[in-house]
Amino acid sequence: MKIETKRIALAAAACSAVAMLTGCEENGPERQAQNRNIGTALSSIPIPQMSYFQERRTIAKWAKRWDTPNLPCYVYLVSYGRIIGYYVADGKPSSTRSYILPEVRHNYHGSGGCCLEPTADLDGTYGQNNPGIRFFTADGTAVEWGGSGASYLYSDAPLLINVPRLNQSAAKPEVRAR
Repeated sequence: MKIETKRIALAAAACSAVAMLTGCEENGPERQAQNRNIGTALSSIPIPQMSYFQERRTIAKWAKRWDTPNLPCYVYLVSYGRIIGYYVADGKPSSTRSYILPEVRHNYHGSGGCCLEPTADLDGTYGQNNPGIRFFTADGTAVEWGGSGASYLYSDAPLLINVPRLNQSAAKPEVRAR
C-alpha cells in the first residue's frame, strides 16, 4: 500500500471516529446565528420575483449546443496572457478536475452524523489533478493543457485571431517491438 494511500485511509478513519464521538452539530450556536442573519437579510431585502431567467436560458442553450456528437471545437491556448495557437478538437475541452465518479462519499454513522471520505478515481488513485483541460483533436490525438500561466478559450466556430493551428496532420511515429 502506498504511503499516500495509507495517509488517506488513516485520515478517513480519524474523521469517522471524530464524527461518531461528536456527531454533526447542525443546530449549534454558529448555525443559529447564521440563520438569524439570513432572516434579517431576507426581511430587509426580499428575494425578487424573476420572470426571464437569462442565466438558466444561457446554461440550457450552452448545454444543448455541446450535446452534439462530432461538433468541431476551436481551442485557443493562452500562455501568460498571449494566445499561442489553436487546436481543432472533437467536442469541447473538459476540466482535468472533472471526474465520472464522486471524489468523496458520505459515510453515515449510528449517532446520526456523517463524515466525508475520499474515494478512489477510476484508475484506483486518490488526489486532485493539476488544473487544466483535456480534449481529443479531430484526428483522435489526446491533448492536455495546464500549468502556471496556462489558460484557454474555446468556440464552436473559428475566431478571427491570427495564430497558428497546432494540430497539423503529422505522421505518427512508429513503435518498434522490443
